Amino acid sequence: MPPGAGRGRLRAASLVREVVSRAGVRPSRDLGQHFIVADWAVSEFMKPLERAAKRLNPGGALEIGPGAGSLTLPASDRLSRIVAVELDSRLARALREIAPPAVSVVVGDGVSHARAARAEVVFSNTPFHLAPAIVEALARNSVVSAAVLGVQLEVARRMAARPGTRDYGRLSILVGLVFRPEIAAAIPPKAYWPPPEVLTAVVVLERRRVWEPWMDGVMRLSTCIFSQRRKRAYKVLAECLESMGCRAPAWLHSLGDTRVWELGLEVLERAVEGCGSSRSILGRAG
Repeated sequence: MPPGAGRGRLRAASLVREVVSRAGVRPSRDLGQHFIVADWAVSEFMKPLERAAKRLNPGGALEIGPGAGSLTLPASDRLSRIVAVELDSRLARALREIAPPAVSVVVGDGVSHARAARAEVVFSNTPFHLAPAIVEALARNSVVSAAVLGVQLEVARRMAARPGTRDYGRLSILVGLVFRPEIAAAIPPKAYWPPPEVLTAVVVLERRRVWEPWMDGVMRLSTCIFSQRRKRAYKVLAECLESMGCRAPAWLHSLGDTRVWELGLEVLERAVEGCGSSRSILGRAG
């Protein structure tokens, strides 16, 4: 009998025990499996997810890595349809047995589904090692209007970092290009089974603009410059632009002693615009 069908919704810890027992598995560190067992932690995901659902009124949502369903079943009360993509076929089968009709559990790779998703809303208790790749896939998929992700706190800080701060880097540029990021909550290891070694952050990403081809040039430039993050920005920018087949513009000297880690997104956008067509920038990317 599915949870909620005549016996009330299972609490997170009980749900995890039931699904894991049905699947006959133990959590895999290689797959980054840390299941939410604290109901209050589930609520920290549900609050921004519910806000996104009310604002967008999406026809459906994508969940990446449902695991034992700690988020899946509560989210099914708030969303009309969910496609939950799970890499572990045993967990997928067990979750499928108890999921309500509005939830379709499929076996697959979360990053690939993030790239191709046709859902406006995405949520995930994200496997830590996949978080940057999933964020990049979502950024490039302009169908996705909002995402609620559980990621390592360190990664969350990099996503939301501002120029001139320690955590500012390529991931900050990627997120800032298309999203408004917000760190909505921090969740301690004890809310998970097995507990991870680090804090988890619930990050909310709201799209502010679609992905465009010239942004690939910005990301290629940021990858190059942040390998020398503490050097003078104008010298590093000039070298990186030339490696991309672009002439370094004269205005770079106006940056003076500014270091790479202090550069705002608008500087990188201006540098790429000055290269001419994005086609010429991307043509050498391979």
